[in-house]
Amino acid sequence: MFSARGIITRSGLSLTAVRTYATTATARIPTKLSAAALKARREAAAASGKRLTNYGKEFHPQKTFLHHTYTELLESNRILLICQHNNMSVPELVRLRTDLAAAGAQMKIVRLGIFSAALRETRYANLAPLVNGPTCVISCNISPEEEEEGKARAKVPQGLEGIRKVVEKHHKMILLGGKIDDALVSVEDMKKMVEMPGIQTLRSQLAGLLSQAGGGRLVQLLNMNPTLLVMNLDAHAKSQDNKEETKA
Repeated sequence: MFSARGIITRSGLSLTAVRTYATTATARIPTKLSAAALKARREAAAASGKRLTNYGKEFHPQKTFLHHTYTELLESNRILLICQHNNMSVPELVRLRTDLAAAGAQMKIVRLGIFSAALRETRYANLAPLVNGPTCVISCNISPEEEEEGKARAKVPQGLEGIRKVVEKHHKMILLGGKIDDALVSVEDMKKMVEMPGIQTLRSQLAGLLSQAGGGRLVQLLNMNPTLLVMNLDAHAKSQDNKEETKA
């Protein structure tokens, strides 16, 4: 098909427009630097506190901000759980956030690639396989003592127990796993932790066991290994002195 401006393709675009688009698209493809140039650019960026992509370019400011936000979430919260949210409407998400806030927690929808990159740079890298599909994280910084006190005072349980109840209530949410303190936990681990007595109760039970063992006996057991070490060192020092006296 011909026109005054030249040949027209089936899509209705002229060949000139198609060529212009193809040239622009090709120009947008990042070209890989040589190994030496890439190394030099990375060293210069590291000296100024910046990070580069695999192509030797600086990260977009928004991506850098999200990366710092996700890293802060992982490092500053005692509880961080990874969930999958399936086709939740805006009203459902608002209701979920409200219920979590009553349990002392917050929810944040994350971008998979950036959150996975932040995970890999922390000690929680083994959680990365859980990040798949529509993912959100639930964070909470309530201490174990506050959780135990909340069971008696609050209508809604605080901390881990409250989060689990909220997630079970919203059927479009699937709890996958997470971390509590510095330990990685599965869904089954969380269930066992909720069924355990509170931290204050466990401390009381431990104190009772130690008192039954006898204070004097406990001190003796704790001091046994250091005492043996001192005796062995004294014996070794005396044997060395005897050898020197014999040589003299």
